[in-house]
Formats: sequence, C-alpha cells, structure tokens
Amino acid sequence: MKYVRLLQDLTREDLPLVGGKGANLGELVLAGMKVPQGFVLTVEGYRRCITNVHLPKVNFKDLPALENVTSKIRMEIENANLPDEVTIEVLEAYGRMGSPKVAVRSSATAEDLPGASFAGQQETYLNIQGESAVLDAIKKCWASLWAPRAVQYRSLQGFGESDVALAVIIQKMAPHEISGVVFTVNPLSNDQSELIINATHGVGEALVQGEIIPDQWIARRPDGAALKFTPAPKNGQSPSSFIRTQRLARGCLTSQQVRELASLCLKIEEHFNGVPQDIEWSYGLGEFYILQSRPITTLNNNPQRI
Repeated sequence: MKYVRLLQDLTREDLPLVGGKGANLGELVLAGMKVPQGFVLTVEGYRRCITNVHLPKVNFKDLPALENVTSKIRMEIENANLPDEVTIEVLEAYGRMGSPKVAVRSSATAEDLPGASFAGQQETYLNIQGESAVLDAIKKCWASLWAPRAVQYRSLQGFGESDVALAVIIQKMAPHEISGVVFTVNPLSNDQSELIINATHGVGEALVQGEIIPDQWIARRPDGAALKFTPAPKNGQSPSSFIRTQRLARGCLTSQQVRELASLCLKIEEHFNGVPQDIEWSYGLGEFYILQSRPITTLNNNPQRI
C-alpha cells in the first residue's frame, strides 16, 4: 500500500513517514509489548490530500490572532474531499480489522522527540466506529495540526511550518477497565531509583489531558514495590499529601499489578536505550496494554502531582 502502514511493520526509522507516535508504537510491538492492533495513514496521505495550506504572517504569541488565521485552514481541511486512492486504502485496512471501535490519533513528524514531545498539541478521538466516522476523524486530526496552540508551540520550538506533516493512527480500542500513565523516572524529584504510576478507572484520556487527579504510586526501581501512595480525592475533597503505606497498594491497582506494570515499563525504557519514558497504558481482561511511550522531556519542572 502507498499510504497505509501496519503498526507491526514500523520502527523508529519510519519517524519521517509515520510521526513520533506511530514510530514508537512500532518499536513497542518490536519490544514484545501488548499493543492494540492498528495501522497508520502516513504523512504521504496528508500531503496527498492537504495541498493548499498557507499560514499568513502573524504574531505567534498572540493566540486570538492565531485563532483568526488558523480557523479557516482547519475548516477547509475538515471539509476536504479525500482522493479515492487514499480512501480505499484506509477503508480496506479498517475492514481487515473487523471495523471495530477505534482510537484515531494524531502523529506529527515533530513529536515525541527527545527534546520536544508536542504531547497534547494534536487531537485524539476515541470510540470511533464506521467508515464515514473514521474518515471524518482523520480530517479532524489533520485540522488539529493547525490549532493555535499547536502552531504556537512549533514556532517556539523552532519548527518551520514546511517541516511538519501529520500521520494518523487508527487503532483498535484497548480494554480499559483502568488506564493511566507511568513515568519511569520520578520527574518530581529526578530520583533515578523511583518511578511514578498514575491510574484511574475507565479511559485515561481525561487523565492525560490533566482534567482529573488520579491515584498515584511512587514505586521503587527495579522491583516496583510501592513506597508511597496517594489516592485520588473523593468528590468534595482536596488532594491529600503523599502518605507512606506498608500495606497492600490501594486504589485502582493491587500491589501485584503495580509491580507487573513497573516491570513492563522498565523493559520499555531499556528498549529505548535507557531513556526515561512517559508511558500511556490501559488494563482490561486481565492484561496490560501499552498505548504509547515517549521520552520524558522535562524533569523536576513542577512540584505538584503530574
């Protein structure tokens, strides 16, 4: 296929074609992690379909001005008609998966890099099902490349607009009784002997976007023993400070699950040459699924829970 690549066929060498997120997912499959089935519509698909984007001169620090000049670009992209050759490849790949509910995820060529993660700058759409819905979500992902904050962030990081394109990942929704994030080095203290696990019930997108406060464990490397645990605040409560516990881990995960997850994430860190990782995961049907891994680009930047 010209425009579609399966996740299991990707490696870090494919970053210019499938973006940082897509390339890292291929590496996770290579590392033996349980990664939900999926494929990537490469940046060649974006370039085939989106050919007339021109960003006028604007003050990148002025978000209202950016909104004015980028809103028309986003609208044109969302209303674009996809060429038949792109549509056919996408729908054939989606059909071979069994047309399930999928996550449609942006993967920019300038994201998940060691110096700039671009995390959260482009959109993800969850529980998408049906051919027309998948195609619409792809265009929305493309359009999100031109959201004001995404354009501003690229400018501040020194990326020219001609340097950036967007691949889109279409990936079967993983079971998600519990979801969360692991930092394989404690970014609150930069302590190389600790990692942090954040977890919440259900889909973890609100957690990733910083909209909810999760259960949180500080665990010991390399065995994953829980050193500190902070439960998510109940309704009406403020977050409690860290508390030490010698008992079984409480909250979303058991002590054994904390250890198992820590072990998986340290294997991922090892696969990425020992670079500390920010890892998204879910748990369901008795297994952990790895949804994404990227380098931790800031350490000890924020004294609060992350």
